[in-house]
Amino acid sequence: MWAVATIVVALVGGFLIYTAMTQDDGPADAAPVATQDSEDEAGQDETGQDEAGQGESEQGEPAEPATEAADPTEATSDAAAPDETAPAEQEAAEPTISDEQRQFLLDLPRREADDPLAKGDVDAPVVIIEYADYRCPFCASWGRDVQPALQDLIDDGTVRLEFRDRILFGEDSEATALAARAAGEQGLYWEYHDAVFAAAPASGHPDMPREKLLGLAEEIGVPDLAQFEADLDSAELRAAMEADMAEGDSLGVRSTPTFLVNTVALVGAQPEQVFRQAVAQELAVVQE
Repeated sequence: MWAVATIVVALVGGFLIYTAMTQDDGPADAAPVATQDSEDEAGQDETGQDEAGQGESEQGEPAEPATEAADPTEATSDAAAPDETAPAEQEAAEPTISDEQRQFLLDLPRREADDPLAKGDVDAPVVIIEYADYRCPFCASWGRDVQPALQDLIDDGTVRLEFRDRILFGEDSEATALAARAAGEQGLYWEYHDAVFAAAPASGHPDMPREKLLGLAEEIGVPDLAQFEADLDSAELRAAMEADMAEGDSLGVRSTPTFLVNTVALVGAQPEQVFRQAVAQELAVVQE
């Protein structure tokens, strides 16, 4: 079974990049695609513009706009800017993928009832998987502004949201991801998630020393702070975080935030309308 899964991962690898590169004919503020592969913080962008359609690559720079390319593994350096005049209702272009690849993407959601990193009905017809870094300003922007606007779709059973750690910005990002998971051990994952993003600056990657992580836990009312601090060093929580990172890497996630809406890939802090369109598109397929 694992051998089959490995083969399918190889087939799907780079699919998210290919999808983003075919979105020029898609919604307004088409998703950008990252082309950088370095994971260090050299040359990080400190502007962190809080606008839809933005994301950060592994070098901390805004992801470049999507462009059409004959080879889906390559992006031109002079990529055109997103078309800001495209009608909002315009449907996203859907790349051609095999039935095997499509099924692999549909099987990615974990749908575990006790998953602290998820919210929504385990049987929801549409699952949004978010790959994000807690120190990415675009992830914070999406988490503060767009995610709450989609809560009605979660409440009515249409959408399930599953968070995945995709660490791009070093040890402080890892520590914050582990802190959120430690809060999740006491039933407060999303409260911690929201507190981190509420405190995030409009630009740059904030320092997240241990005392700050403890302060956020106290702020949201984590009942057992001693256990929370012990869980910051939990090997089990670190292994779960690293599994998320490996999954994102296998899919070609090179910038944050990146999303899978069932089989539709969206890269960058896209606006609410883009997500509602993708959800409606996938819901129609499920209901056929």
